[in-house]
Amino acid sequence: MTKSLLPVLCFFMMVLTGQAQQHRIPYTANNSMQISLEGEHSTYDFQSAKMLVRYDQNTRKLECLLPIENLLPANDSSPVAMVQDIFFASRYPELYIEIEAPVEQINAGNRNRQTLNSRVFINIQGIVKEMVVPVTFTPDRNTITFSTSFELMLQDLRLRVPARYTSRLTGRMLFTIHSARWSDLRN
Repeated sequence: MTKSLLPVLCFFMMVLTGQAQQHRIPYTANNSMQISLEGEHSTYDFQSAKMLVRYDQNTRKLECLLPIENLLPANDSSPVAMVQDIFFASRYPELYIEIEAPVEQINAGNRNRQTLNSRVFINIQGIVKEMVVPVTFTPDRNTITFSTSFELMLQDLRLRVPARYTSRLTGRMLFTIHSARWSDLRN
């Protein structure tokens, strides 16, 4: 009896998984982020144009996903492996940020850019930090364009930093997202 129910159960699970994936909102690619790590004598800048953005209509948040391996030095003075070592990319390969973005407030008839104080959640090394920062939104139909900049202190998050970088860094990190865009490609 169990042998005949097992294939039916497997088929049922595959159908449910397929339906759940069909209803997932797709990411919009090619968005940029810059991370600046303040050092004792200079700033170490890293950037990527491969951040993914998705809008979750249930939580009314923008989800930003950036694989750490895509962060590259923005200048010659930034060591290639520094950002991967500091964010422990081998264990935590992605930087994940959620930004509250209530569409009804963003698209409330105003066609001009507007800056709203939004709650932002950033997940680094499995530690989630919540803060309120100004986010500039440019409304458009089926598209959300946004920019923001915020800073974190390594000490506030209690992140583990490799010993070779502790004497070189002050602990201040600046995150900048400029003109990132999510488009509802389903319509």
